Amino acid sequence: MKDLEQLRARLPALRDVTYLNTGTLGVMAEPVLERYVEALQRVERFGHARWDEVRATAEAARQRLAELVGACPEELAFTGNSTDGLALILASLRWSPGDRVLTSDQEHPALLLPLSAVSRRHEVTVHQFTVGSTPEETIVSFAERLEEVRPRLVAFSHVSCETGVRLPVERLVSMAHQHGALVLLDVAQSVGQCRVDLRGLGVDFAAGNGHKWLHGPKGTGFLFVRRDMLDLLEPPLVGDGAVEPAFERTADWLEGWRFRSDAQRFEFGTRNPAPWIGLTAAIDYLEAIGWDTIERHQCVLVRWLHERISAIPGVRWYSTLDPTCGSGMVTLGLSGWDGETLSRVLWERFQIIQRRVLVPNGIRVSCAYFTSFEDLEKLASALEQLAVGSAGVRE
Repeated sequence: MKDLEQLRARLPALRDVTYLNTGTLGVMAEPVLERYVEALQRVERFGHARWDEVRATAEAARQRLAELVGACPEELAFTGNSTDGLALILASLRWSPGDRVLTSDQEHPALLLPLSAVSRRHEVTVHQFTVGSTPEETIVSFAERLEEVRPRLVAFSHVSCETGVRLPVERLVSMAHQHGALVLLDVAQSVGQCRVDLRGLGVDFAAGNGHKWLHGPKGTGFLFVRRDMLDLLEPPLVGDGAVEPAFERTADWLEGWRFRSDAQRFEFGTRNPAPWIGLTAAIDYLEAIGWDTIERHQCVLVRWLHERISAIPGVRWYSTLDPTCGSGMVTLGLSGWDGETLSRVLWERFQIIQRRVLVPNGIRVSCAYFTSFEDLEKLASALEQLAVGSAGVRE
């Protein structure tokens, strides 16, 4: 990574900790933070006097985000995070008792809980397919379950939050559509670390966020609805801004309103525009580094880490090394340690921030654009010490 030290100098957190958890929360570079804070100050200091100006600037984020994820601006709605988008789409579909949903066995509660709510409220059954270590294994499992379940909707992640594997989305989407199923894609772990082209992938719906690999403001997310799928969704919440404007509020206005004809039917009420200016700044910042450069850097780091820790007794590697179906996020374990305890000890004794994983039992390590070999060496050295010097909690 060119100018890595300069990039790291713009991240004060790196002075105190080894930060390997972008998959949960990204850290914002100082130049991005300056633009975000300046926008926030304009909003809060001047209120309605600058409101139209700030909103117009924030609206540019929709165009930038659309370009980044391969969508039209009209197909994107701003939300607070990926969970918002997933939950809104699932709550907006018109379900019937007996409908079936197919998801993967490596999903985050952001998807699993809304699916569970749909199951409870509408007598919908949720089934799973297995994410394999190779695309071929995943495709075989998916094909078998697709034939058995005959789902109305297929919902899964682009990049697994558990192992960092990148699913063969285009193939899975094609298979799902051939069986008459709609597809909802969670791109929380892919946007910002690998190429995402929602139109090219063929998905019907998607949800993502700006606070992980885009390193943008917390509280920025989006949902994507393919333009020809909008009429399938009736948002569960409605308010001013979500409906077609009524310039003449006649006596029967409240009987005849209609939802907007774009994805902004999911946006309503007064909303803070400053975070979206911050997200635009974050996209600009990473784009200047180069998306391909970032992805290559992450790939090199993952391979280096694997080679470095492969000789440590008891280390288990759960992720792929194939750059075509992997990511900058990997999961590993240490024999004799459960993930919860290992994660806590790495933080408390070594100031290494990562995330515990329950299945498989271990920790998740995120290699971001600012991650250095020194960061990974600290992790490897800590694992060596724990492997030979402590008796962790047995699995």
